[in-house]
Amino acid sequence: MKPLARVLMLSAALACLIVQAPAQITITASDLTSIFAVGHSLANKIDKQTSTLDVGQHGSTTWDFSALRNDSSQTLTSVALSSAPFNSWFPTATHVFQTDVTVTIGASNLPAVAYIYFQLSGNVLNLGLGASITGTPATAKSWNIPADLFYALPSTYQTTWTSTYLDTTDVFLSGTFLLAEPSSRHDATYIVDAYGTMTLPGGSVHNALRIKKSDALSGSVGYIFLSNDGATVQATSANPGGTDVGTISVVPGSVSWNLNVLPLPIQLASLHAVQVSGGSGVLITWTTLSEINNYGFEVQRSAQPDAGFSTVPGGFVAGHGTTLEPQTYKYVDAGAPAGVLYYRLKQTDLDGTVHYTDPSAVTTSGIAGGADVPAAFSLEQNYPNPFNPATTIRYGLPVRTNVSLAVYNALGQRVATLVDGEQEAGIHEAKLDGSALASGVYFYRIQTPQFVRTLKLDLVK
Repeated sequence: MKPLARVLMLSAALACLIVQAPAQITITASDLTSIFAVGHSLANKIDKQTSTLDVGQHGSTTWDFSALRNDSSQTLTSVALSSAPFNSWFPTATHVFQTDVTVTIGASNLPAVAYIYFQLSGNVLNLGLGASITGTPATAKSWNIPADLFYALPSTYQTTWTSTYLDTTDVFLSGTFLLAEPSSRHDATYIVDAYGTMTLPGGSVHNALRIKKSDALSGSVGYIFLSNDGATVQATSANPGGTDVGTISVVPGSVSWNLNVLPLPIQLASLHAVQVSGGSGVLITWTTLSEINNYGFEVQRSAQPDAGFSTVPGGFVAGHGTTLEPQTYKYVDAGAPAGVLYYRLKQTDLDGTVHYTDPSAVTTSGIAGGADVPAAFSLEQNYPNPFNPATTIRYGLPVRTNVSLAVYNALGQRVATLVDGEQEAGIHEAKLDGSALASGVYFYRIQTPQFVRTLKLDLVK
């Protein structure tokens, strides 16, 4: 299943947030926090024509990649683990990225949505991916045994590490094993052998490290250029035994690049689905804090929280293009059937790029305590975000339960306790006053006996 293996190769660009040190650049575990943040995207541009590339010299050097082409693109977006459908396959994962791929099974090329799983525990481990084949009950699991060591951290000039693993893929139909694709063994050696500045299309200049990856079993040699702001270039050598300095031949189609790590084109503040008074359908409302090139939304519905979503007939709502002002939207699904339903938004950019929100649950009849009692636990993104000095955190409880809601700094130290005790079912809000906190990235975590979730917030003073 080469397309899945290609996605794993492309996802090497995800671990690339670097901090410049005097004369050199160092990657640490804390540097990766931003790149893996939920809502961040990596838009890989794929150059299908370039056959030679100047990979620079060992040690201090410079690279000029300004002539790279943008023949096609692939966007990988960090999503909440709670929204990903294959968590049981990768129980040690701490982060997951969603992307669209093409899966080849036999002679068929099938569109699919893939979820790539990572574990950040000092080092960066690539666990593998799960893919849902569009329009079918088929899924594919591609995983690394043991996990592929993408980055040994901290990493700087002359850092080396190895990763030996088996890449294997199984295909399932309605959850039942169907077939196994041939497995591939890898024995990879990584060395950070150069550092300097690289120029990308458009003229932007970025500090970067060069990592040379050699696979003894496949005989391949690849190069990963990682910048201090998330910009990357990747390529595979067409002559693995040849020189690794100056202009070299590369495999056409193996060259990819991106300018930086981007937030989602919309900053979603809330998404709610509630039964309309009298039972005449479901009202879906959502609010955005800002929008960038937003073409619009499709309201999608499913009877399951992690699969089977389809757009509600007539469920398109136009966006506001680019705006820095909050916008509120609503849509009534008049044909909603009875029972527990899940709604999400399919958001489309003006260039056709697609993103999905986490689902919101609603029961269309018999909600105890009225329509304001959610059908499932939830924790929403704080509003506003970034904030100074105060922000609001909204969460939903379908039953009366004990709740802990606390805020932590980037070192995992608790800096505020917002809720600690039993609360009634319903939609709740808690306010965080950051007046006594320093600017930076923080995390807020809700924990009940039935539900745990963590999200990021940014305090900017």
